[in-house]
Amino acid sequence: MRMFAFAVVVASTLSACDSFGEAVSSHTGVLARAAGHELSVDAAAALIAPHRAVPARRDVVEAIANLWVDYTLLATAAMRDSTLSSIDLDALLEPFRDRSVVWKLRESVIAVDSVISDDELRALYEEREVDLEVRARHILLTIPTDASPALRDSIRDLAEQLRARALTGEDFAAMARQYSQDGSAQQGGDLSYFGRGQVMAPLEEAAFALQPGQVGDVIETPLGLHVIKVEDRRQPSFEEIADQFRENAVAERSQEAERLYFEGLADTLSIVVLDGATENAREIARTPGTDLRGRAGSRSLVRYEGGALTAAEFLQVVRTWDPPVRGQLVAATGDQIRQVLEGLTRNKVFVAEARRQGLDFSEQETDSVQNVMRMQLRTAARGAGLMSVSPQEDESVQEAIDRKVTALLTAILSDQQNAFPLGPLSYTLRSQFGGEVFDRSFESVVARIESQRPPTLSPTTPPATPPAPDTAGAGG
Repeated sequence: MRMFAFAVVVASTLSACDSFGEAVSSHTGVLARAAGHELSVDAAAALIAPHRAVPARRDVVEAIANLWVDYTLLATAAMRDSTLSSIDLDALLEPFRDRSVVWKLRESVIAVDSVISDDELRALYEEREVDLEVRARHILLTIPTDASPALRDSIRDLAEQLRARALTGEDFAAMARQYSQDGSAQQGGDLSYFGRGQVMAPLEEAAFALQPGQVGDVIETPLGLHVIKVEDRRQPSFEEIADQFRENAVAERSQEAERLYFEGLADTLSIVVLDGATENAREIARTPGTDLRGRAGSRSLVRYEGGALTAAEFLQVVRTWDPPVRGQLVAATGDQIRQVLEGLTRNKVFVAEARRQGLDFSEQETDSVQNVMRMQLRTAARGAGLMSVSPQEDESVQEAIDRKVTALLTAILSDQQNAFPLGPLSYTLRSQFGGEVFDRSFESVVARIESQRPPTLSPTTPPATPPAPDTAGAGG
């Protein structure tokens, strides 16, 4: 349903450019500006009001304003150059450059012994019990959450009695059908075959320590007390999996060598996350449209020997994340944010080391990635009808763009077309061509929408606010 797609865009475009929203407009009736165009409060209300399925809310007004800015800027860029070559993609290229040079560094400095003899491989196969599965039965005795110590003791006594009977050779399946208090009772407690990581840890540990026919000690899990008996163990032969296992073992060696190298490189730098950095980072993730310049942008979040991770650098990274990822950071604990900041700092160090060694993103690689980005952007703009804006009779270019963008937003609001957020490109377009949304006008738009809708047709219960993880940035 397309209205769901619009709801997602509402969530993903909130606070697209909060710093712009804080700017002082000389015209209180203006909701947004973009490349010389203006969206007035009255025009925005007239755009939204006829679509009664769209609630009159601040977040909806904000989303529409941000989409209007993005689409107006994209149409303006397309009018100036249909190849969109004038759009500066350097900020969007940075993550590709960084990943490329770190990979080149890895290939250049990390040597891995990829030769593993058959004897070494077989020993590793036996040590790790590769792809081993166990078939077991159990008897589960549940313990009420409010059980008294006496009741708990009586349940444990019963479990020990059942284990003792199983050790004498009594039919385990029959006892499970009689005593087990879970769904497996009807199958005689049969848990079928399971591998590592497929059952709760205490149950797994007990089962994999037993041989077929053995009964284990009584174990406790959140479900209750378990008496367990292993029926069978099965494992693919060494010959069956040798080739794939060898590839995995070599890959593990490579990953471990890489981990040791990069940890050694980072450990010498005394990375320190500064006081207040986690909350600063959280706020940047909440409002990625913030325009950090001067002292605000140069403020260090993390320091290390010979450098720092600044707020502006963190902002550039955050703008490349999808809204749900930014939302996760906003909701994260201080320790989790600290780990993210430390990880980004280590990555910065790795990139610097790669470039120190003369490794970089080539001009050919740059051109290739840019061409792909521009092709995807042209495809999206063409699908939205923004690549071919032609003025009608007695219509200026600006009026033609306004007409096209208004028609596109009307189609989105009327559920006739899906919205498409521009993601990180939104920030690039606004920086290059100029774009701003005035959040102090949101309430005025909401009031005008409500005044234009008959009270009897106004929804009594507005749709639920979109999920918080998507509530930041221009859809990127």
